[in-house]
Amino acid sequence: MTIEERMGQFLFIGLPGPAVDAETRQLLAATQPGGVILFARNLETPEQVAELNSRIRAVSKIQPLISIDQEGGSVDRLKAIGHTWPSIPAVCESDDVGQTNRYGVLSAELLRILGFNMNFAPVLDLEVHPEADNALKGRYFGRTTAEVVRFAGSYIEGLQTGGVMACGKHFPGLGDSTVDSHKSLPAVERSGEVMRTQDLLPYAELTTRLNSRLDVVMVAHAWFAAFDSERIPASLSPAVTTTLLRDEMEFKGLAISDDMEMGAIAEMGDFGESCVRAIEAGNDQILVCQSADRVREAHEALVRAAESGRISPSRRKRGLDRIARVKSMLAVPLAYNEGTWARAQEKLAAFTAQLSAARAHA
Repeated sequence: MTIEERMGQFLFIGLPGPAVDAETRQLLAATQPGGVILFARNLETPEQVAELNSRIRAVSKIQPLISIDQEGGSVDRLKAIGHTWPSIPAVCESDDVGQTNRYGVLSAELLRILGFNMNFAPVLDLEVHPEADNALKGRYFGRTTAEVVRFAGSYIEGLQTGGVMACGKHFPGLGDSTVDSHKSLPAVERSGEVMRTQDLLPYAELTTRLNSRLDVVMVAHAWFAAFDSERIPASLSPAVTTTLLRDEMEFKGLAISDDMEMGAIAEMGDFGESCVRAIEAGNDQILVCQSADRVREAHEALVRAAESGRISPSRRKRGLDRIARVKSMLAVPLAYNEGTWARAQEKLAAFTAQLSAARAHA
């Protein structure tokens, strides 16, 4: 690989629209991103999404991670092209881990039919402030560590058994935040002892399991006072992303930053510099979800940092090795056809109806 292609692997990018047109083809060819994430703007019909993902793979010299935020409930990117997905609290309401496991299996089937190999789920944050405007309402698996490990673990097992890679978020734990990091930088001022005995335990448990092992985590854009005296996001903090995640918790998997175009990062100043700092901090990939110009800016900044030696050859190798390891674990997409999609949609509708009936009789 050229240095441009190598540094492209550290990017996880959004695309402008619903097709690999000339602009999108040029963006993919020039940056060769390690991952691509789709949003509602990219989705028109099931067949179109499957074709889009196929074309993304065709343009890529190295097969990319292709992901989506498909949690269900308020974070339901696929509702425009199919049945509405239930929220995680609705699935967990029955206190039956079999339900969350089935939801994971069903999610994997639907996503693989469309050509996805990763889902940016589950949320592992603890529900500390249920009504806070922190963008997490209705997305929690539980209020306690035990609930999150139990339910999220069964969901991960179902999702990954079904052939779709899970990504736990938002490390080291956004539950005690009251600010939306899409808008500005949250501050989480829990003590290190509380974080280690509560917020960090889902990661400690789930990254070491056999059947539901978590190999990918998303690092939060929030300041964690217990771990870094400098008021910066965890995603830019070596103290969090390397010292805590890699050294203390011995995490060997893939670390991905939250979207670098969010307000919490904008507060840090120059965008390209922030992207380089995120890799220096210990992230293996950075999300750049919205603007093609920002994708190019991030890519150019990473290439310059590599050419100057700021991102060293050994650092590049560690990141590329972790990216390659996760990619080696991916399942191939399921073949798309209308009948397969329709049957999967029927399963989703039946699952949702079952949840509603159980709630009505509770």
